[in-house]
Amino acid sequence: MIGNTSGRDYTAAMISLYEVCAFFLLVLAVVYWWRGRELNSTALSEARRYCKQRDIQLLDQTLVFERFAFSRAGNNKKYFSRIYSFDFCRDGMDRNKGEIILRGNTVIRVVLEEDELEITEY
Repeated sequence: MIGNTSGRDYTAAMISLYEVCAFFLLVLAVVYWWRGRELNSTALSEARRYCKQRDIQLLDQTLVFERFAFSRAGNNKKYFSRIYSFDFCRDGMDRNKGEIILRGNTVIRVVLEEDELEITEY
């Protein structure tokens, strides 16, 4: 081997580039999953607070991640956001859909789909 003056073979102890990339991708996947769980928890607590303020019932106490999207904020800039959906009811009889849109840890919009569409901007 060129540059090996001690006579030892280092190939058995060396980590291949493939292993480094695989480890890096695994770490990214774990961070993505962890961050997603954190944002889901934030969205759920905000949905609970929003429903309590408006005296409506959040059904099933769950949110479903729908999709990633680019959303516009008040300054008309586009931001990468996450959209979660939830079910709610006002009278205990009908099930309606709602959406909560997050940019980072911040709620930027809540949409309630009823007979009339109710949109709350933050």
